[in-house]
Amino acid sequence: MEAAEIYLITGLVFLLAGTVKGVVGFGLPLVSITLLTPLYGLVDAIAVMLLPAVVTNFWQAFSGGRLMVLWRRLWSLYVFGAMSTVLAASVLVRIDAYWPTVLLGGVILTYSLVGLAAWQPPKPGAREIWLSPVTGAVTGLITGLTGVLVFPLAVYFQSLDLDRRVLFQALGIYFLLANVALASAFGWQDAFPDGITRLAAIGIAAGLAGMTLGQRIQALLSAEQFKRIFFVSLAVVGTLISLRALVS
Repeated sequence: MEAAEIYLITGLVFLLAGTVKGVVGFGLPLVSITLLTPLYGLVDAIAVMLLPAVVTNFWQAFSGGRLMVLWRRLWSLYVFGAMSTVLAASVLVRIDAYWPTVLLGGVILTYSLVGLAAWQPPKPGAREIWLSPVTGAVTGLITGLTGVLVFPLAVYFQSLDLDRRVLFQALGIYFLLANVALASAFGWQDAFPDGITRLAAIGIAAGLAGMTLGQRIQALLSAEQFKRIFFVSLAVVGTLISLRALVS
């Protein structure tokens, strides 16, 4: 594939991923890894996603004014999530990406089905003290092996019944820490592909442009309508990724 084609495809993918994030508040890693994996392979797709994700999630983590309140409540989730992300990513770059790719498809399909079902998990109550670190650890393992950060984290956050703005910031804090953890693991194991700087720059610019576009679309399309289209698309792509990996 020619360099110009690589740059064009990368730009279009991150434009779409940024648009999704602008509408629903998350999805840049999920969409970009889903679409880039069939083209570049799972490990390189994660590597290309990292810097754009860190930049776009930085403002999300620090906007809202509830950083310390959220940290005091959810520090165990964030810490265990970052630790398990590093451990899993350290394994990913040393093994064949076959089973992690199958896992990626399965996670995407599962998350899309949960989203389509509009299932509301029960509040954890007193169980939050141990569910937070467990959720963080499980999400971190999946993140480190697939690059996808939303499952089961997003479902758990729904159960906490947080205000929409608080939820937005709580997700941003986890996304930022997880992506920094992934980038650190990839960096010290020299797992970034050649030309990553240009690809990252394209991803950052396209991702930010997409977020701006997504925020405008949000005013025209209801969040529920968009989420239904989004989850159906994810279910199809997740199934195809798993089947492709299994057949190959």
